Amino acid sequence: MGRIRLGFRFAGASWRIVRGEPSLVAFPLLSAAFAIAYTLLVVLPIGIGGFLAVGDASWLGWVLLAILLLGASIGATFFGVAAAHNASEAMDGRDPTLGGGLRVARSRLGVIVQWGLVSATVGLVLQILADKLGGVGGALVQGLGGLAWGIASFFALPILALEGLGPFDVLKRSAGVVRERWGESLAGGAAIGVVSLLGVLAALALAVPGAILWANGTSAVGIPLVVVGIGLLLVTLVVSQIVNAVFRVVVYRYATTGAVAPGFDAAELEQVFHPRRAGRI
Repeated sequence: MGRIRLGFRFAGASWRIVRGEPSLVAFPLLSAAFAIAYTLLVVLPIGIGGFLAVGDASWLGWVLLAILLLGASIGATFFGVAAAHNASEAMDGRDPTLGGGLRVARSRLGVIVQWGLVSATVGLVLQILADKLGGVGGALVQGLGGLAWGIASFFALPILALEGLGPFDVLKRSAGVVRERWGESLAGGAAIGVVSLLGVLAALALAVPGAILWANGTSAVGIPLVVVGIGLLLVTLVVSQIVNAVFRVVVYRYATTGAVAPGFDAAELEQVFHPRRAGRI
């Protein structure tokens, strides 16, 4: 089965789980709302106050970036944990609720904040290194570092939701599953990512020509194209985020317990995994 076809199968099966449990769609929306509110109510006032107090100091930008990364990471993790819990409950045939998912996330708030701090620190260090090196070297370090972190932490949300471990145990557990079932995060993530990319490209194919037409005075055609393109982009981002979260729960449960989620097939899930080569650590 080709990668694109496999991606559509996984995305479709994950979406059917989301469609059967409407509360799952609420979590990425709540995460986005939290990020906007946090930026406007916390980061922006601190930035304005800092600028008025010390002027355009270079260190102020790094402080603001650290504050932004910390809040964004905690918010995304909080609602991601709630989504992962509800997804797992739905796969077990139970009827989770929005409030129930949020209660589970609140019960994990301590480890969520700790994980958010670790994740934000990694992001900040990579950004500082990229800024210091500059150019191709900086982009390479940031890209490879981000890829390594993404692979090692691929199962962080399911582990936080289902096992409630501390941040370093979460990372150890997630990386351990990656090593045991070599390559699953790359194969599965890439398969789902292909579908998300197609949605983004479709949105841009509408919005960009629309913006050009609008700028050239053909607003009657350009404005609707821009509006539809932006709407499609937002829908794609929300749907791809929750579909990806559900897929990670599906793969984690299969990798650790052998459980096959409704709508998935064991033979297809096996194609997500790349067996470790002999002698490879």
